[in-house]
Amino acid sequence: MYKRCIYLLMIFIPFSVLSQEVEMGESDVLLRRDYSVGLNFNTRGWGLAFDYGWQKNYKYKQTAGFTCTNIRHEKEHKIYGALSNSKGYYLGKLESLVSFRPHYGGKLILFKAKRENGIEVCAKWSVGPSFGLVKPVYLKIEKLGAQAVDEKYDPLIHNSGNISARSSWFKGLGEANVRVGAFGKFGFDFNFSALKSGISGGEFGVMLDYFPGREIEIMYNNENSNFFSALYLQFNIGQKLY
Repeated sequence: MYKRCIYLLMIFIPFSVLSQEVEMGESDVLLRRDYSVGLNFNTRGWGLAFDYGWQKNYKYKQTAGFTCTNIRHEKEHKIYGALSNSKGYYLGKLESLVSFRPHYGGKLILFKAKRENGIEVCAKWSVGPSFGLVKPVYLKIEKLGAQAVDEKYDPLIHNSGNISARSSWFKGLGEANVRVGAFGKFGFDFNFSALKSGISGGEFGVMLDYFPGREIEIMYNNENSNFFSALYLQFNIGQKLY
């Protein structure tokens, strides 16, 4: 996985270098800005994204934005209690991880839409800090002769026989801690909007999070890590501004 990430970096670094060159006749191009919001689906979870861009030259825009998604363990598997209306839970999951990522980057136009209904293709990159919110998992535990109660998951005493459902995600939030790390996002953006000033399309690529220090123990009795990579698909809508 680390080798794949290095290969991706080697691919995208030339884009950022090329973007610094201004082609002949481009200095008089009207500077433009744009913004977009997106729904991010990835192989470790889902979340929201926001990007704001401003034009540096004819083919390159600088960007600043924010991405927030949960980060799941690849071995998570949802199961359900005996009640038909019970909320599914992840047996063995000790901690939940949500990453908040402000980032700075760039967008290089590879193919510019020449006419209405054309497709614009860009290469994108962004880097920044990753603030990982790590909180313990709480589950509803059946008690003999009483209603289920919320308890912090303990794999030594809790099992599928006494777990009825998951608790509210906000349960245990007061016990959460923040891990500070680094974030990188590299991908390709496609704008299919029929309007010259519109943004409607999507992007795909890879997201990387690294948190220095101890491993984040998401799953009990499984291999855990402090480095997380994910392939993502993001759907964007937005507007270009003069």
